[in-house]
Amino acid sequence: MVQDTNVNRDSVAVMTPYFPNGNDKGSGYPWADGQKAGRGSTSNALVWSGSQWSAGANNQYPHNSRNTSSYYILDELVRYFDDKTLFPNMKQIVLAGHSLGGQMLQRYAAVGDKLETESPVVLWVANGDSWAWLSDYRPLNVPDCPTYNDYREGFANFVEYGMTYGANLVAQGLDAIKANFDSKQIAWARALQDFGDHSSSCAPDTTGQDRNERFFFFMKWFQPSCPDPSGTNCDTVDLVDAPHDNGQMFHSAAGLARLFTDNFYGDKSRAYDFGYPRKQQGDDPFPDPSLVNTPGATNYNTYAGGLTYQGCWTDQAPTTAQALSTLLYDDSSNTIETCTSGCVNAGYKVAGMSDATKCWCGNEVSSASAILTVDMQCKSPCPGNTAEICGGLRRLSLFSAGYPSFV
Repeated sequence: MVQDTNVNRDSVAVMTPYFPNGNDKGSGYPWADGQKAGRGSTSNALVWSGSQWSAGANNQYPHNSRNTSSYYILDELVRYFDDKTLFPNMKQIVLAGHSLGGQMLQRYAAVGDKLETESPVVLWVANGDSWAWLSDYRPLNVPDCPTYNDYREGFANFVEYGMTYGANLVAQGLDAIKANFDSKQIAWARALQDFGDHSSSCAPDTTGQDRNERFFFFMKWFQPSCPDPSGTNCDTVDLVDAPHDNGQMFHSAAGLARLFTDNFYGDKSRAYDFGYPRKQQGDDPFPDPSLVNTPGATNYNTYAGGLTYQGCWTDQAPTTAQALSTLLYDDSSNTIETCTSGCVNAGYKVAGMSDATKCWCGNEVSSASAILTVDMQCKSPCPGNTAEICGGLRRLSLFSAGYPSFV
């Protein structure tokens, strides 16, 4: 609950837009069966095909007017609330999206028009299943995925998705899209218990194996920034101890700050990033000076042969070569000690644990397979000592004497 009693229903306006699709026939809009194809919708209600509203596509119905982008609707809502004749005391406008709504706003940040508003606009983006990448590069290899760069995951075939909004910007290329994205003020929110994946195509898998990894990979390649905390282009990143639950995200201290109290009085104030310790470099654009040095739970121990923990890495086999060449064993009594000593005794310089039970060894790490990922992806307890972590699903807890060599 917000402690400031000035933040109340009389001082805060909340609107929830509704983007109906085919699942809402007869409830969200009138529908008559037995009509010609595309004529069943009998009103002027704007209706979208499937989930295309979440990426800014034009409406499907009414059949005689199919040129309204869902992003144009967002533009109009912002303009409405920014109208000082209607809301003379407006200090800040927040567009908030969780899950598919978060996906909507991330893509809106990329292609959305730069609106000349009097009130600062913040996009609160939480727990999307995938993101539109701002480059052609992807960190992970996925076989037989020729559409990996198509819109909504990239910006190829943008118009073919049903887009007219943003088409001129996209035609200018990725540099223009990224510059537009960087000009937007985004309050990122990540639920640290959320490792789900509801993606329906192969494309999101090129950016991570689940929501968590996709978020942190996006943060790694397109780092948020806050050059001026009192300005109108300060990103924040909040880490919340919650599952994939919009209510818990909204009601967290971070959610209440971003949705209600940041800049409430028009004094340009905002809370520092929430959630420490941080998870990877670059995920703390507006650090809390009292918490920024909070140590994480990294393994600082030294094992056989002087091996120390070097982070959590992907293993993309069989699409690529194994990250480490030799499977020493697959055993339900696996521990860090048995794996590291086993590899050293077998003459290897690098040891890695994956899938809880597997111990891998090698002298070099395959650069085609191994990408450093966020430590949270290595979350499988070692069966021989559950206080230790032995990698994750196709993710390696890697140990070597210094930074490993790659081939």
